[in-house]
Amino acid sequence: MKIKMSKKPYLYGSLTVIVLMLVGWLVGQVLATSDNTYMRILLLQDVVNQVSLRYVDEIPQDQLYQRAVSGLLKNLDPYTELIPAEEFKRFQELQIKSEYLGTGISISRVDGDIVVMSTFTGSSAWRHGIQPGDRIIKVNGNSTKGWSTEQAKANLLGPEGSDVEITVSRIGVPEPIDLTLTRMPVVVPTVTRHFMLDKAVGYLRLSNFTERSAEELKKHLEKLEAQGMTSLILDLRDNVGGLTESAIDICDLFLSKKQLIVSMRGRNPEDSKSFFSTGQPVFKNQLLVVLINEFTASSSEIVAGAFQDHDRAVIVGVNSFGKGLVQTTFPLSSGDVLKITTARYYTPSGRNIQREIYRRQRLSSDDEEEEEPKEPEKYLTDMGREVKGGGGITPDVTVKADSAATDPLIAEIFSHTFDFAVAYRSMHPDLQRPFVAGPEIYRAFISYLEGKLVKLEKNKVEKHRDYITNYLLTYQIAQVTWDENTAYSFVANSDRQLVKALSIIKGGGTQSEIIERSIGEQSK
Repeated sequence: MKIKMSKKPYLYGSLTVIVLMLVGWLVGQVLATSDNTYMRILLLQDVVNQVSLRYVDEIPQDQLYQRAVSGLLKNLDPYTELIPAEEFKRFQELQIKSEYLGTGISISRVDGDIVVMSTFTGSSAWRHGIQPGDRIIKVNGNSTKGWSTEQAKANLLGPEGSDVEITVSRIGVPEPIDLTLTRMPVVVPTVTRHFMLDKAVGYLRLSNFTERSAEELKKHLEKLEAQGMTSLILDLRDNVGGLTESAIDICDLFLSKKQLIVSMRGRNPEDSKSFFSTGQPVFKNQLLVVLINEFTASSSEIVAGAFQDHDRAVIVGVNSFGKGLVQTTFPLSSGDVLKITTARYYTPSGRNIQREIYRRQRLSSDDEEEEEPKEPEKYLTDMGREVKGGGGITPDVTVKADSAATDPLIAEIFSHTFDFAVAYRSMHPDLQRPFVAGPEIYRAFISYLEGKLVKLEKNKVEKHRDYITNYLLTYQIAQVTWDENTAYSFVANSDRQLVKALSIIKGGGTQSEIIERSIGEQSK
């Protein structure tokens, strides 16, 4: 027994000495480095300790470290960020997989109430007949009065198969409605609009890029082709991006074999690579027009840039956002995830379309003068057309959106159209397709605004009467009655950029011919 007891202290003691010797050696090696990394770590620790102990307001140390990390990252570029562990699951669900566990309700906060904006087809909410405009007044018996949308989402989400009880109030129904919804996987579509504009021209809108997007787009292409589609307008407006892999897969649906889609150049070899089409397009030679705007960004710009450089499509709209950077996610030991910019991407012609170049923070010469901005470099498409780097994707044909859409007055008016549309639907339950709002609906809307004591200058409102009637009211009433796809199909002919895209296709000819004709008309 004594022998056994004597051996244990000796063993642990020997390990302790060895560990201390190793630590001492490592500290010496770190201190010997030219950048004195160890001293910088001690400096950070010292500052955190002093602020935590002596700052006039008490701040927990964990918050101070969080602020230190945020300060480091915010000076790199707008896209490098730390995603807390509890938020990353939600990020994965919506931004990567386009699927989450819930009831299938899209909500917003309107006049202090939690209001249903839409439901996803096939979800529990959809199967129970929940409608846009329903007010969720209770969740599991708890009043939602004063709740934020985040609070409501937190209470509506939960484990698969679990139930949540909600109470909704509905215009035209005197008593609140009690429902029990079951949380289940809800697929959020990324192709949000899909229909034929006429007998030969199809229209698809892609809202973002997830794991499902390419397959989803392919299915809708095949469905429209079965309806006679020979030309397509692909709408990437307001699409701020998503997975780079998804953008590559989508380009593959339209490009011939072994065409370069995008190249990436990073600091490390593993971050530098090029991607080529595999040669299995489902829409190879048919006419194609792509719509972009100032909110078309990232993966959307990869697609638009590849199509433009290979002269595969006519690009219509206004300059895109200009995000030519690639981010990669790295899990950390804390459970948090670091999303960091690891490369710049380049279109097939070799251009980077980043609107601003974010340089590293200068460590020794902060007062050094900034370099003068350079003129955008020029590149050539496959047909020899000139395109420019920087500043996003410049469209082949520039068409601005209706001026009414950017008028602050319209934004204020639009905020009232949803409730009006819900009320109108409740009073007209038998609306028929196709639906177009007429003068009587416009007058009813103005009376509605006056009843709500909304102060608007009548002459300014009258100036945009056609836009309010033909676009806002038609769309909103149709959206709450049917869905977004149906609603937009009713107002498509009021969309200036879409109308121009359709006229380009209607001009006839091959893809090369409509590109040359469009460029020629643009330069006049």
